[in-house]
Amino acid sequence: MTSAPGRLVLIPSYNAGPRLLQTVTEALAVWSPVWVVVDGSTDGSDAALDGAAEPGLRVLKVVVNGGKGAAVLHGLRAAEAAGYTHVLTMDATGSTRPAVSRPSWRRRCRCPAP
Repeated sequence: MTSAPGRLVLIPSYNAGPRLLQTVTEALAVWSPVWVVVDGSTDGSDAALDGAAEPGLRVLKVVVNGGKGAAVLHGLRAAEAAGYTHVLTMDATGSTRPAVSRPSWRRRCRCPAP
């Protein structure tokens, strides 16, 4: 797993189902921190994250669904307030592999190799 000061992975999520926990686990295997913005989900998919005591995992919950863009903006604002300078977003259902493992992203953000 890799981490770099000022950089995090952000996963906006809305009713992602059981795949959400697997996606978060896969992302945490290659990068930390990983933040999840639960955007008004009603399917209980975020319940598995409530009990996850994973170092590097932060879950931000928005009560009313505002859409993916609003969820990303919510996460970006929180990340900026916490001092982060780079954020990579990932799909909550795992339709994209964790991009943080890609050498091109690591080079651009001057992140160390795993």
